[in-house]
Amino acid sequence: MNNNKISSYKFLLILILLFLFLPSISQNNIRITISNTSYAATDSLLTFWFISNQNGKIKPEGSFLNITELEIGKYYKTDSAQKKLDYSWGSNFVGGLGETNYLQINSVFLALSYQGWEIKGGRFYDEIKYSGLSTTNGNLARSQNSIPVPKIRFSTLGYKNLPFFKNWFRFKAEYDEGFLTDSRYVDGAHLHHKSLYGEFSISQSWKIYLGFEHYVMWGGTSRNEKIGKLPDDWCSYWRYVFALPGNDKFLETDKKNVSGNQLGTYQFEVVKDFEKLKSTFYLSHPWEDNSGLNWRNWRDNLLGFHINFKNENKIVTDILYEFTNTRNQSLKDSLYNWDEETGKWRRNEVDNYYNHGIYRSGFTYQQQVMSSPLFFPVTITDGISMGIRSNRFVSHHLGIAGNLSSFFFWKGLITFSRHSGTYGKPYEPAQNQISGLIDFMYINPEFPLDLGFSIAADDNSVLGKNLGFRFSISKNW
Repeated sequence: MNNNKISSYKFLLILILLFLFLPSISQNNIRITISNTSYAATDSLLTFWFISNQNGKIKPEGSFLNITELEIGKYYKTDSAQKKLDYSWGSNFVGGLGETNYLQINSVFLALSYQGWEIKGGRFYDEIKYSGLSTTNGNLARSQNSIPVPKIRFSTLGYKNLPFFKNWFRFKAEYDEGFLTDSRYVDGAHLHHKSLYGEFSISQSWKIYLGFEHYVMWGGTSRNEKIGKLPDDWCSYWRYVFALPGNDKFLETDKKNVSGNQLGTYQFEVVKDFEKLKSTFYLSHPWEDNSGLNWRNWRDNLLGFHINFKNENKIVTDILYEFTNTRNQSLKDSLYNWDEETGKWRRNEVDNYYNHGIYRSGFTYQQQVMSSPLFFPVTITDGISMGIRSNRFVSHHLGIAGNLSSFFFWKGLITFSRHSGTYGKPYEPAQNQISGLIDFMYINPEFPLDLGFSIAADDNSVLGKNLGFRFSISKNW
């Protein structure tokens, strides 16, 4: 028996012991969850919706995988974080037994808050939106697909009021510095992120949200000896943060364009609150470097519509539809710039979403995309990510959730996508894929365990069909 299997069995034994003795600990305002989930598939890889948006917990290789998790944490008291000093902490440990055995600390964090402001450090998850039915949590660049990047974040806790604006305008903001600790083409790279959102209350029932997300991959040492170490001093840092062209310390490409690997999204959302339902329309528009900021790629968007019925006893409580298109990438309606070196007009290059010529591992972490999981597959060469194989696609996605009884919950997902590869390496022909999932959960306070059962399937026009099953059992304190 190899060392990985020995470590995995030790981890499983520890969880079993904790399962027996933790009830006494959980009385001290600490939440504890222990779960075990088994996955099986008819193909050599697990199905798409078993792998995707799982915060990097699931390794796709192999037709069978058993996951054991321990989650423990203390969370803010109700409203206290908005009024006085408070703290929270949490952790999520994952052990997998399958073709690849692994142990990982999926999340671990410590946070301090005071009067609606927060500083937080470690690995931590984002809040789930739209009842967990979205392909990418409503944001093309910010999904829950990969294990969280370790980072330090300074932010607001939700939306905050501003003086003189009364209740018609509020804002929320984040400022992160993250560390890409995996094996990648540019080792030791950093990931900067910031966001700013505004909430406009048109009336008691109408709200509009506008947001801007900005990511920068910067610094590190390239495996290409001709590139080597990239600038990471204090003065260079501000060029990355403010998306400025590079100076003499930077590569020629960064001098002509902007420093580092810059990307992000515009976010737009309209919410209407009716008496018996709440409807939300949202848009996520991608941009790369300077292109896309001017909407030159206006055809590329995630468009979504979510309806939440306020009666929790309905068979259907939530319906969501999303349409995603990323095929344009500034090819059409592209602007021309005067090239002083050639003395001719030069058409701007097309985008290559979530790939990059210098940071060749692309917008991935631990070999999984950090953007929408519909950007797939990740190309792996010599054990490291070399970017996304297909970032030009169109997709239709439908999600439905509801309650069959007071204790029996269900949700279903079905996604059609047509992938064209990239402009540099197109698929010939394009690949069509249909991926579906139906999930059932039994959660009854009078029953000692929570139970879950899922069926998922893929049908790819090139790779063929795949059918998967999942069974889970968990205990909460």
